[in-house]
Order: sequence, then C-alpha cells, then structure tokens
Amino acid sequence: MQVDRLIGRQIDDYVIEERIGRGGMATVYRAFQRSMRRHVALKVITLEPNREEREEFKRRFAREVEMAAKLEHLHILPVYGYGFVEDELAYLSMRLLRGGTLAQKMAGQPLRPLEAARIFMQIASGLEYAHQQGIIHRDLKPGNILFDEQNNAYLSDFGLAKLVSGSDDLTQSGSVVGTPLYMSPEQLRGDPVDRRSDVYGAGVLLYHMLAGQPPFQAADGNLVAIIYQHLEKTPPPILEPSLPDVVSSVVMTALAKKPEDRFPSVAAMSLALQSAVERSADALKGVITTPDISVSPLMETETLSPMPARMMTETPTAPVPRPFFKQPAALVGIAVLMVLAVVAVLLLSPINQDPSARIATILTGESTTADNVVPNQEEVSLAQARLGATGFIAYITCNTTSEYHARQTREMGDMAAGFDLAYRAYDSDSNKARQIPLIERARVEGASALIVCPLDPVLLQETLQDVDEAGIPLVLLNSDMTSYGGVLIAGDDYLMGLEAGRAAGRIIRDERDGQARVVILDYPDLPQLVERANGLEDGLHEFAPDAEVIGRYVGGTSDNGNRSITRLLQEGTTFDAILSINDAGAFGAIDAMTLAGIRSSAVIITSVDAEALARSYIRNGYFMRASVDVGRERFSRATIDVMVKLLAGATVAERILVPPGGVVTREALELGS
Repeated sequence: MQVDRLIGRQIDDYVIEERIGRGGMATVYRAFQRSMRRHVALKVITLEPNREEREEFKRRFAREVEMAAKLEHLHILPVYGYGFVEDELAYLSMRLLRGGTLAQKMAGQPLRPLEAARIFMQIASGLEYAHQQGIIHRDLKPGNILFDEQNNAYLSDFGLAKLVSGSDDLTQSGSVVGTPLYMSPEQLRGDPVDRRSDVYGAGVLLYHMLAGQPPFQAADGNLVAIIYQHLEKTPPPILEPSLPDVVSSVVMTALAKKPEDRFPSVAAMSLALQSAVERSADALKGVITTPDISVSPLMETETLSPMPARMMTETPTAPVPRPFFKQPAALVGIAVLMVLAVVAVLLLSPINQDPSARIATILTGESTTADNVVPNQEEVSLAQARLGATGFIAYITCNTTSEYHARQTREMGDMAAGFDLAYRAYDSDSNKARQIPLIERARVEGASALIVCPLDPVLLQETLQDVDEAGIPLVLLNSDMTSYGGVLIAGDDYLMGLEAGRAAGRIIRDERDGQARVVILDYPDLPQLVERANGLEDGLHEFAPDAEVIGRYVGGTSDNGNRSITRLLQEGTTFDAILSINDAGAFGAIDAMTLAGIRSSAVIITSVDAEALARSYIRNGYFMRASVDVGRERFSRATIDVMVKLLAGATVAERILVPPGGVVTREALELGS
C-alpha cells in the first residue's frame, strides 16, 4: 500500500490530514488551518525541477492566484491564500466543500431539467461576474463544479488552464490546454478567446447535465476525433422526452461554431434559459419534485410598470408564474413545517437548554455609533460560552449575488471566526418568501443568534415576533422597522441617495445643460431603499431641476436592473441617465445596454455601494460616473460586534449608526491612486 508522504505534514499554517482528490497536476487534501481553526481544501502542486521553469511557474502561479482570490461571489469557490514550500511545492488554500462535484452528482445520468437549470444559473452568475472582472475560465467541466452541504454550486479552478500552459498556445509538450470534451472550437485551434469561449463551454456543460453525456465523444477516447467533432460537427439533439424544444434551443445556440453566433455573454444565456424554463412550466410539471428550501429557486418574474415617486407598489399587468411559496397548497405545507419547526426549536435550541444564559438589555429608542459597541474580552468569552459546542450565529442574507452582499456575508463570517464564534449563512436569493422558512430552518439546526437582512419587514412580522419571544439575540440590517427585541444596524439611506443624486445632477448640469431623461432603479419592497431612491431624485433636482424623471422601475439586483432596462429599450423608451439605489442594479442595466449596442458615453449612471467593478467602470468612463461608498466593512464589523455583546448579555442601544463614506468619482480615484 502506497503511503502519501504529505499526510500529517505541516505546510506553513496548514496541517495536512487526508487526501480528498487528485487531478492531472495537483493533489487536493483536507487540511487544518491552525491560525483560523478551520478545515480547508489545500491544493498542492509539485514544482518543476528545472530552476528556470520553476521560477517562471511561481511567478505565473502567484499572479493567477492573486487575481482569482479577488473574485467575491457566492457561486465562486473562495480562495483563502497560497504559498510555496522552498523549491518543492506550491499550494493553494480554499474553502472546504463537502457536497462532491457535478461529475459525481450526475454519475453518467442526466439531471432533471429544473435541477440542471438551477445549477446552471448559479454557475452562470459566478461566471458572468468573473467575466466582468476580465477573467476567462477556459476550463469549464463537471469536475470543476463543486457543491456544499446545502446543494449550492460553486465554480472552481479559475485560470488553471492558462496557468498550466503559461501562454495562449493550444499545446505545450504535446498536451492540450484544458479539457477537449468541453473546449470551444477557437480554443482548440489556438485562436484568441474571449467570454464567448466560456459561453461555448457553458453550453457543453448544460448539454451534459441535460443529456447525461457531453455532445461529442469518441468510443476509444480518441483525442483527435473529439477535437474534429468540436470543429466540424453539429451536436446531436438531446434525446430527453421531457425536455422542451425552447430549452434545447438555448443549448444549441450556445454551441454555435462561430463565437458571433452564440449568446454574447453568459448572462444573456442564463436569462434565455430562465425564460425558456418559465415558458415551459407546464411541460416540466411532471419532473418537478418538492422544492428544497436550501437551494436557490428560479427568480420570480418582476413587474416593470413605472411607479410614482414615493408611492411605489407592485401592480402586475399580466399573469406571472407563481413561485412555490405563493401557492396555496405550498403555504399550507409551510405552515405545518413551521409548527413542527417551532416544536423542534423548543426541544433543540441551545438557548432553551441553557436557562442561565444572560439576556441582553436593549435600550429602546436610543441610538449610538458603531465605535461604541466594540466588545471587550470578557464579553467575547461570555459569547463563546453562550454558543457552546453546537450553537452558531445564523445570517439570513438579502442575497449573495451582488458584490456588496457577497463580501458582507464573507466579512461577517471572517469576523465571527476571529472571535471563535461559529457562523452560517442562509441565502435568500432576493426572494422575500424564502426568508421565513430559512429562519425556521436555522433555528431547527441550532442557531443561537440571528442576523437578518429583511427583504419584507411586514411579511417577517410574525416570524420575528416568535424570535423575540424565544429570547434569541437578533440583529436586523434595516433602520426603518420594529426591532423585535433586537438591534437595528442603521445608515442614512436618504443621505446616500442624496449624494449619488447630487453627483448625477452636477454632471447633467455641466455636460447636458441641465436636460436629461432619467430612469430611477428602485426596490419598492424595502422602505429604506425607497428613501434612498427619494434621495436620488431630490439630489438630482437640486442641481438639475429641469431633468425629467420618466419613472421608477424595479432594481436592487443585477437581474432586476437588466430586465427593467431591457424592457424599456424594447418598448422604445428613450433615456440618457440612470440613477440606481445600488451598484448591482446598475450592473444589470449596463449589461442590457451593452447587449443593445448603446455607447457608454450616451448614458450617465450614478449609484450607491462603490463596489470594485463600479470603481473600475468609473475609472474607465464606462457608463458609471459616480457611486457612494456606504462603508460596508464598518457595517459588517458593527453587526458582529453588537452580536457579541447581545450574546454576552450586555446593555446595548436599540439602533447602531454607521456613517457612509464619500462619493467615488474618476477624479477621486485618480487622486487616490
């Protein structure tokens, strides 16, 4: 029996425990990171013996890994760090996922169409985000799609194909860069590639999920035969009786031989697939099983009807598919599950098992700043004791598709780990109906404390009242609602919007003589975001009083912003400025306008959040001209700090105020650089 010489060895901060996978050039281990006291996946690569080749590899490895580590997205496998062990090994530290790979999930069999679509849309959102950062994956395949224990999909191994070759050449030392079963024709020819090459790879991946096998194969595994088919042959139709033609058509468009005949982006492909699935709902009913609330559902179709300023309500103009949680039978089932969940919470919750736990005192009506809630060491120790061995802090997100929310989710986890407090995130995926069962699920699983980013405070009322009655420490990332015995983390949303609106107003005054047709991207379900949109409008008219606001439309997420602007363009509505409540909605709007061939100089966009992509767009003058920094990291730190104090039974003000940052403009970025 061959013994792995690395098992039991310590590499820098990591103690290697078990080998969990092996690829062509790397071995993956489960390792324990001593400083963070967590298990990670450690990918280890043996370095070349030739000194010149080894040093070149190390330079490329560092550059590629640092680039990949900057990708902050829910469906991209997080990279924690990397390093070298003398001239022997290179390693890469990543989040440890325990749900296996897509290859293992398929096991040679097709997936149900709805399951395949769900996985694809998750991966597509991560891939599109990477493309926006200028990174092309080039090695999409089932082995590079990983799953966590809640069945959420993650895209891994960014840049490794390029890393292996060190160039854009097709071959090196007689081997093909990437995996030929999933490579685009231009990649196989060694031509320059762009995001449309990944569209092809995504098409092969989706074909494989729906058909149970890739579109092109060779009985003897002949590499030349597979390459020839990708270059010259039309993919055979997917022989799956339950698969609607409109879904199959999406796959075949992605697999066009010429890049210009494919979808222009993975986002466009994902939207086409979502539309095809929605149109085929009746045909797919026979393969729908009971939804698993631990995975992201398909986004509900939003209504685009413009809404009067300060009086925004959803008024559907046509029937839309009813999501699972709005169906009467489903509501009855959820009600039963919730009753069972409450009983289970009473029996299982660590809070109820520890009658001696100290209850925090909330000073109702009082406010303080984030600087005044930093916990001391005694409070940290009390919080650790309150959680015990099995308790944890649960975070019910608004979403994790925008960079802001993805980073905030990650930051809070890292900050909780810094206090040695267990933490789990439950993704609402911008679906307000999803938050109720997620809260109940977190409690059943043993959550000792809750952080909630509420999508609909009214809908959550009874659930949060129950949390209050159970004495569960609660932090709400919302400044305009009842605290339910917890603490509100608040920022001045109106001021954030006002500053972004002022920035737009100044640009319109100086460059357009004060004249503009303006679209406002709002999110009517959250009062504080409506206030932010009110600030946008007031700030605009402070400097450009003659600018015309043609309407408010649903934004808040990239998908919503994309749908709203796409429909406006289809209807022939003209506009030359967009004011968005956040960067995510603005990104979707930009994708829609780019697809429509609109010049970036034709539309002025200002926003709130100042995400990394927004800063890049602002620096390059690509649609976006300004974005307000909301101080996300301060929000994250204040949230975990106040949760520690709540767990410790301290006295805390009901509202914690976190000030926003400044306005990010091109001039500010140039001065900062």
